[in-house]
Amino acid sequence: MLAQADALPGRRVALVIGNGNYAKEGALRNPVNDARDMCAKLKSLQFETLCYLDIKTRREFKARIQEYVGKLTNSTAGLFYYAGHGIQVNGENYLIPTHIELKSQVDVEDEAVSVNYLMAQLDSAKNPFNIVILDACRNNPWARGFRSISRGLAATNAPEGSIVLYATAANEEAFDGSDKNGTFTKHLLTHLGTRGITVEQLIKRVSAGVQKETLAEVGHKQTPFVYSSFTGEFCFAGCEQPEAPDSASVKAKSKKALAAEEEAARKQKQEMEALRSGNEALERRMKELNRQQAEIEAARKQQQSERNRNTPNSKHEFVPPAF
Repeated sequence: MLAQADALPGRRVALVIGNGNYAKEGALRNPVNDARDMCAKLKSLQFETLCYLDIKTRREFKARIQEYVGKLTNSTAGLFYYAGHGIQVNGENYLIPTHIELKSQVDVEDEAVSVNYLMAQLDSAKNPFNIVILDACRNNPWARGFRSISRGLAATNAPEGSIVLYATAANEEAFDGSDKNGTFTKHLLTHLGTRGITVEQLIKRVSAGVQKETLAEVGHKQTPFVYSSFTGEFCFAGCEQPEAPDSASVKAKSKKALAAEEEAARKQKQEMEALRSGNEALERRMKELNRQQAEIEAARKQQQSERNRNTPNSKHEFVPPAF
């Protein structure tokens, strides 16, 4: 499917919500920062991004979801990101607006936004791909007050063509970390812009980073958890493998080196030809000198022979006179 979703002509839509300034329970340090940074990152990745901070009521929250779902078409990839308080009641998950007061289980059902409502809305959109990211497993201030409220978020089912990613496993709490972003979102932001990796590879990298950091900082691994019914391929920053960062300079250097090699070969060829020509000239000169030497030697011998014939023999045989 995402071979289809990734091939969409820039049609990507995201809803990002960060709830941190809770009126009754006190402020959470990271969600507003997380949401702002996620908005900026997703915009850089060509998402049409709806960004909201500190949504006060259930009515407003649901209106933002409906606005988002209204932008999803059969040619749109969608992303929903939420950072803030989330709780589970009787196995159902709820996202908590900032200005509600929860005194009982009935208040949760009436005042908070059910994750099942969000999933039903996404399922009705019939778009080819959705990813839901919930960084909502923080310390729960209502856990002791309500008997039916459990720790963390409950496991869920992902609608067809979607991925649901939790900051940590079901029924576990996520660590906020010591930076301006929550530990999970910090690693998510680190890898979202990595070119050439699929969403599954992204999740593995995020999970590895979160586990390593939390084990080092608090001595306990936080393990992000994913629920998926998506069989396609989606890459936030494009599925093509990137060229090496210095590939352009390497290519330029290679061209220069090739040109230098060609020039050196040309000069060497010229030198060899000059040397060959010189050798041939030298050989011709040596042959000429040898010929001249041979002629001189022949002339000398001829002259010597002629002198021998014309010169009287100085040695006379003595013949005694006759008496």
